[in-house]
Amino acid sequence: MHGQCNQFFSISMRKLFENSGNQLFKYRGQIPLLLFCVAIPLLFIDKNHSFFVSHLGEFTRNLLVVLLLILGHFTRFFVIGFREIHTSGKNRDQQVANSLNISGMYSIVRHPLYLGNFLIWFGLFIWLGNAWFVLIGAIFFFFFYRGIIKTENQFLVQQFGDKYHNWSSKTPAFFPLKGISKYVKPRSNFSFKMVWKNEYPGIVSSLSTIWFISLLRLMFTEEKLTISVMLLLFALAIALFGFGSRYLKHKTNFFPEMG
Repeated sequence: MHGQCNQFFSISMRKLFENSGNQLFKYRGQIPLLLFCVAIPLLFIDKNHSFFVSHLGEFTRNLLVVLLLILGHFTRFFVIGFREIHTSGKNRDQQVANSLNISGMYSIVRHPLYLGNFLIWFGLFIWLGNAWFVLIGAIFFFFFYRGIIKTENQFLVQQFGDKYHNWSSKTPAFFPLKGISKYVKPRSNFSFKMVWKNEYPGIVSSLSTIWFISLLRLMFTEEKLTISVMLLLFALAIALFGFGSRYLKHKTNFFPEMG
């Protein structure tokens, strides 16, 4: 009886963690936004001080943020541009994989999309300017992606067995510590249109976050509802790119139908 209870408890806990991981996977794009509910009061408290501006200087801080955003988005671009349909790459709502993706970025790191996401968010955290929030954000992402990755690993083991084990045993999970010497050329050709179609919402999100933080910092500093000409022009550019891309996606045949 005791053994049966332990077995039942073990199965129940495994199901619980599996369901939790599936939910994290499904809403992985929205959950990190909860961090900015914490960020707003921190921005108000720190309105006249930025840790990174004080220690690095404004130019260096801005350059670091831009480099992290570019590196993060280009990591994602390189994955999406070579992606094949229904591979173990970019699936939005559920685990789908008819074949295991082990070429391109996947030949040097197992989760390049999450690496790209982490770099992007890390850049946004630095733009916010609070050192404690950067630390909290890094810890949050560690545990957040750890749950998702565990769920994905279980799915891929069931789907591909030894092939997955052989690939995962020689490929780092998150950071390409072994360098690009292990790089394998992708099986498909790069598609700029595929990147644009899939990644324009992420670009809009990153730029909008930069804009929103800048607006709040200006408002908290001036202590009144105000907006600069530069921010207005920035908002217009974001809107034109976002709505223009959406129009091309839903009202024209500019983008490939699949993907």
